[in-house]
Amino acid sequence: MYIDDNAATALAKRAVLYMRISPHDQNPHAQIHGLRQMAAQRGFEVVAEFTDSTSGKKSKRPGLDQLLADARRGRFGVVV
Repeated sequence: MYIDDNAATALAKRAVLYMRISPHDQNPHAQIHGLRQMAAQRGFEVVAEFTDSTSGKKSKRPGLDQLLADARRGRFGVVV
């Protein structure tokens, strides 16, 4: 598949944000704020945000699963 330089550059600027937070004691607001700031500083267009609040030991992480599905579809170029 051929992607021209303009399309590749546009894709590289499209980002998704991913957080995995503890289901018991973490507040996602500070973390998502920091991720949004980081993306903005780098000139990324945030096209989606994914959050999982399950233990890292769990095999099912709906947010990560959706992120990976979108990655396979080429919907973004960067994960923050």
